Amino acid sequence: MKNRAIILCAVVFSAIGFAFSSERQKAENFSFAEYNAKCAVPTFNQSFQNAKSVFIGEVISDKKNGDVRTFKFKAEKYWKGSNAKNITINAYETMRYQAWFKVSGKYLIFADEIEGKLRVGRCSRSKDLKQAKDDLKLLGKGKKSL
Repeated sequence: MKNRAIILCAVVFSAIGFAFSSERQKAENFSFAEYNAKCAVPTFNQSFQNAKSVFIGEVISDKKNGDVRTFKFKAEKYWKGSNAKNITINAYETMRYQAWFKVSGKYLIFADEIEGKLRVGRCSRSKDLKQAKDDLKLLGKGKKSL
């Protein structure tokens, strides 16, 4: 009887582990389009108005500390916020949201601020630069980062 209970516990925990690893794998394989299809992304005007920083940048580093992933961007151009060349953005990750930025990738970032730190969340308007044509038209020329 004791052995059956141990085996049952092992089976249950294995199934739970498999489910979590499958969900993680699904999150890692999401394309940007699939990601946004499951999220109510704010309009351009709402995103710009609520953003503390709006810029184009290339990810130069990615570090994970607990549930927070920190990305360092080399900013090229900005419309709102700091004119700094390097900008740090945090993303709080959960089972439902894994930050999708990749080192060497270029992105249009709409970042808000929480507790003095810039961040993007699950329904941010931030996107791969290749998919930002319409937003870039609305943003206009922008300013070169220092």
